[in-house]
Amino acid sequence: MRKLLILAVLMCGAVYAFAGPTEFTFLGWYGGDWQNGYPYYIQPSDNPASVIAVMCDDYVHGGEPGDQWEANITDLGSDNIMMTRFNTISGPNALYALLLYDEAGWILLQTPQTPSTQWLDMNEAVWTIFDSSATCGSDCRAWIASAQEAARMGFPGTDFNKVYIVTPTDQHDSDPHSIQEFLYIGEDPSGSGANNQTTPEPGTFVLMGSGLLVALRRKVWS
Repeated sequence: MRKLLILAVLMCGAVYAFAGPTEFTFLGWYGGDWQNGYPYYIQPSDNPASVIAVMCDDYVHGGEPGDQWEANITDLGSDNIMMTRFNTISGPNALYALLLYDEAGWILLQTPQTPSTQWLDMNEAVWTIFDSSATCGSDCRAWIASAQEAARMGFPGTDFNKVYIVTPTDQHDSDPHSIQEFLYIGEDPSGSGANNQTTPEPGTFVLMGSGLLVALRRKVWS
Protein backbone atom coordinates (compact mmCIF):
# COMPACT_ATOMS: atom_id res chain seq x y z
CA MET A 1 0.00 0.00 0.00
CA ARG A 2 2.82 2.43 0.87
CA LYS A 3 4.48 1.83 -2.50
CA LEU A 4 1.24 2.26 -4.43
CA LEU A 5 0.40 5.53 -2.67
CA ILE A 6 3.85 7.01 -3.29
CA LEU A 7 3.90 5.92 -6.93
CA ALA A 8 0.46 7.45 -7.41
CA VAL A 9 1.94 10.80 -6.40
CA LEU A 10 5.01 10.32 -8.57
CA MET A 11 3.07 9.36 -11.69
CA CYS A 12 0.53 12.21 -11.72
CA GLY A 13 2.59 14.44 -14.00
CA ALA A 14 2.04 17.77 -15.70
CA VAL A 15 4.78 19.92 -17.22
CA TYR A 16 5.30 23.28 -15.58
CA ALA A 17 7.73 25.78 -17.10
CA PHE A 18 10.17 27.68 -14.91
CA ALA A 19 11.74 30.97 -15.97
CA GLY A 20 14.45 32.24 -13.64
CA PRO A 21 14.30 31.70 -9.88
CA THR A 22 11.09 30.10 -8.63
CA GLU A 23 9.65 30.32 -5.13
CA PHE A 24 8.91 27.01 -3.44
CA THR A 25 7.26 25.92 -0.23
CA PHE A 26 8.57 22.90 1.66
CA LEU A 27 5.62 20.65 2.54
CA GLY A 28 7.27 17.85 4.49
CA TRP A 29 8.73 14.37 4.58
CA TYR A 30 7.08 11.05 3.91
CA GLY A 31 6.06 9.68 7.28
CA GLY A 32 6.83 12.99 8.96
CA ASP A 33 10.55 12.46 9.51
CA TRP A 34 13.53 13.45 7.35
CA GLN A 35 15.30 10.19 8.21
CA ASN A 36 12.72 8.34 6.09
CA GLY A 37 14.45 9.70 3.00
CA TYR A 38 12.93 9.87 -0.45
CA PRO A 39 10.42 11.27 -1.19
CA TYR A 40 10.19 14.71 0.35
CA TYR A 41 7.52 17.09 -0.94
CA ILE A 42 7.83 20.66 -2.23
CA GLN A 43 5.41 22.97 -4.00
CA PRO A 44 5.84 25.92 -6.39
CA SER A 45 4.37 28.81 -4.44
CA ASP A 46 2.59 30.19 -7.52
CA ASN A 47 0.97 26.83 -8.27
CA PRO A 48 -0.65 25.52 -5.07
CA ALA A 49 -2.44 22.76 -7.00
CA SER A 50 0.83 20.94 -7.63
CA VAL A 51 3.26 18.95 -5.51
CA ILE A 52 6.71 17.69 -6.50
CA ALA A 53 8.16 14.53 -4.99
CA VAL A 54 11.89 15.17 -4.53
CA MET A 55 15.04 13.47 -3.27
CA CYS A 56 17.30 15.45 -0.94
CA ASP A 57 20.97 15.34 -1.96
CA ASP A 58 22.15 17.64 0.86
CA TYR A 59 22.95 16.02 4.21
CA VAL A 60 23.94 19.21 6.04
CA HIS A 61 21.24 21.77 5.40
CA GLY A 62 17.75 21.75 6.83
CA GLY A 63 14.19 22.72 6.11
CA GLU A 64 10.86 22.59 7.95
CA PRO A 65 7.28 22.36 6.72
CA GLY A 66 6.12 25.79 5.65
CA ASP A 67 9.57 27.14 4.77
CA GLN A 68 9.59 29.21 1.57
CA TRP A 69 12.62 29.98 -0.55
CA GLU A 70 13.70 30.92 -4.06
CA ALA A 71 15.54 28.35 -6.13
CA ASN A 72 17.14 27.93 -9.52
CA ILE A 73 16.23 24.86 -11.58
CA THR A 74 19.00 22.99 -13.38
CA ASP A 75 18.41 20.32 -16.00
CA LEU A 76 21.14 17.77 -15.32
CA GLY A 77 21.15 16.81 -19.00
CA SER A 78 22.47 20.26 -19.86
CA ASP A 79 25.81 19.35 -18.17
CA ASN A 80 25.80 22.89 -16.76
CA ILE A 81 25.87 22.73 -12.97
CA MET A 82 27.03 26.31 -12.41
CA MET A 83 23.98 27.12 -10.24
CA THR A 84 24.06 23.96 -8.12
CA ARG A 85 25.20 23.60 -4.51
CA PHE A 86 27.96 21.07 -5.13
CA ASN A 87 29.46 22.50 -8.30
CA THR A 88 32.71 22.80 -6.36
CA ILE A 89 33.73 19.91 -4.13
CA SER A 90 36.58 19.78 -1.62
CA GLY A 91 37.84 17.18 0.83
CA PRO A 92 37.66 13.40 0.39
CA ASN A 93 34.96 13.69 -2.29
CA ALA A 94 37.01 16.05 -4.46
CA LEU A 95 35.92 14.39 -7.70
CA TYR A 96 34.54 15.79 -10.90
CA ALA A 97 31.38 17.49 -9.63
CA LEU A 98 29.27 16.73 -12.70
CA LEU A 99 30.10 13.04 -12.33
CA LEU A 100 28.79 13.12 -8.74
CA TYR A 101 25.53 14.66 -9.90
CA ASP A 102 25.29 12.10 -12.69
CA GLU A 103 25.72 9.26 -10.19
CA ALA A 104 23.07 10.79 -7.92
CA GLY A 105 20.75 11.35 -10.88
CA TRP A 106 21.24 7.78 -12.04
CA ILE A 107 20.22 6.48 -8.60
CA LEU A 108 17.12 8.71 -8.58
CA LEU A 109 16.13 7.43 -12.03
CA GLN A 110 16.14 3.86 -10.70
CA THR A 111 13.43 4.61 -8.12
CA PRO A 112 10.36 4.08 -10.36
CA GLN A 113 11.37 0.46 -11.02
CA THR A 114 12.77 -0.25 -7.55
CA PRO A 115 10.67 -1.35 -4.53
CA SER A 116 10.04 1.55 -2.19
CA THR A 117 11.63 -0.48 0.62
CA GLN A 118 14.99 0.37 -1.00
CA TRP A 119 14.37 4.09 -1.44
CA LEU A 120 15.90 5.04 1.90
CA ASP A 121 19.11 3.18 1.00
CA MET A 122 19.08 4.95 -2.36
CA ASN A 123 18.66 8.35 -0.72
CA GLU A 124 21.42 7.57 1.78
CA ALA A 125 23.64 6.69 -1.18
CA VAL A 126 22.94 10.09 -2.75
CA TRP A 127 23.68 11.83 0.55
CA THR A 128 26.96 9.93 0.82
CA ILE A 129 27.99 10.74 -2.75
CA PHE A 130 28.12 14.39 -1.74
CA ASP A 131 29.03 14.00 1.94
CA SER A 132 31.15 11.09 3.16
CA SER A 133 29.96 11.67 6.75
CA ALA A 134 26.39 10.62 5.90
CA THR A 135 24.99 7.37 7.25
CA CYS A 136 25.54 4.58 4.74
CA GLY A 137 25.10 0.86 5.42
CA SER A 138 25.86 -2.08 3.17
CA ASP A 139 22.77 -1.64 0.98
CA CYS A 140 23.52 2.05 0.60
CA ARG A 141 27.08 1.27 -0.45
CA ALA A 142 25.81 -1.30 -2.93
CA TRP A 143 23.84 1.48 -4.64
CA ILE A 144 26.92 3.70 -4.76
CA ALA A 145 28.88 0.84 -6.30
CA SER A 146 26.13 0.34 -8.89
CA ALA A 147 26.17 4.05 -9.77
CA GLN A 148 29.94 4.00 -10.12
CA GLU A 149 29.74 0.94 -12.37
CA ALA A 150 27.13 2.69 -14.50
CA ALA A 151 29.49 5.67 -14.71
CA ARG A 152 32.34 3.45 -15.90
CA MET A 153 30.07 2.19 -18.69
CA GLY A 154 29.03 5.74 -19.60
CA PHE A 155 25.54 5.51 -18.07
CA PRO A 156 24.01 3.52 -20.97
CA GLY A 157 20.37 4.32 -21.69
CA THR A 158 20.24 7.08 -19.04
CA ASP A 159 18.32 10.24 -19.92
CA PHE A 160 19.69 12.91 -17.60
CA ASN A 161 17.33 15.45 -19.19
CA LYS A 162 14.69 13.94 -16.90
CA VAL A 163 16.64 14.89 -13.76
CA TYR A 164 16.18 18.38 -12.35
CA ILE A 165 18.10 20.02 -9.51
CA VAL A 166 16.40 22.55 -7.23
CA THR A 167 19.08 24.77 -5.68
CA PRO A 168 18.51 27.74 -3.36
CA THR A 169 19.58 30.97 -5.04
CA ASP A 170 22.11 31.40 -2.24
CA GLN A 171 23.66 28.16 -3.41
CA HIS A 172 26.69 28.06 -1.13
CA ASP A 173 25.04 29.27 2.08
CA SER A 174 26.97 27.66 4.95
CA ASP A 175 24.14 28.11 7.48
CA PRO A 176 22.85 24.59 8.29
CA HIS A 177 19.44 26.11 9.03
CA SER A 178 19.05 27.17 5.40
CA ILE A 179 17.08 25.04 2.96
CA GLN A 180 18.65 22.01 1.32
CA GLU A 181 19.03 21.09 -2.36
CA PHE A 182 16.73 18.60 -4.09
CA LEU A 183 16.59 16.35 -7.15
CA TYR A 184 13.46 15.19 -8.92
CA ILE A 185 12.43 13.34 -12.06
CA GLY A 186 10.98 15.60 -14.75
CA GLU A 187 9.19 14.84 -17.98
CA ASP A 188 10.20 17.67 -20.31
CA PRO A 189 12.99 16.44 -22.64
CA SER A 190 13.75 20.02 -23.71
CA GLY A 191 14.98 20.81 -20.21
CA SER A 192 12.65 23.80 -19.88
CA GLY A 193 10.07 22.27 -17.60
CA ALA A 194 9.48 20.24 -14.49
CA ASN A 195 7.33 17.31 -13.58
CA ASN A 196 4.79 18.65 -11.09
CA GLN A 197 2.39 16.25 -9.45
CA THR A 198 -1.23 17.04 -8.73
CA THR A 199 -1.92 17.55 -5.07
CA PRO A 200 -2.32 14.18 -3.31
CA GLU A 201 -5.63 13.23 -1.78
CA PRO A 202 -6.00 14.06 1.93
CA GLY A 203 -5.18 10.47 2.88
CA THR A 204 -1.78 10.77 1.23
CA PHE A 205 -1.01 13.90 3.21
CA VAL A 206 -1.92 12.02 6.36
CA LEU A 207 0.73 9.48 5.44
CA MET A 208 3.29 12.26 5.36
CA GLY A 209 2.83 12.41 9.11
CA SER A 210 2.52 15.34 11.41
CA GLY A 211 5.12 17.33 9.47
CA LEU A 212 2.33 19.22 7.71
CA LEU A 213 0.59 20.07 10.95
CA VAL A 214 3.33 21.02 13.38
CA ALA A 215 6.89 22.30 13.17
CA LEU A 216 9.12 19.25 13.30
CA ARG A 217 12.74 18.89 14.18
CA ARG A 218 15.07 20.37 11.59
CA LYS A 219 17.93 18.39 10.18
CA VAL A 220 20.95 20.20 11.65
CA TRP A 221 24.45 19.12 12.57
CA SER A 222 26.97 21.17 14.48
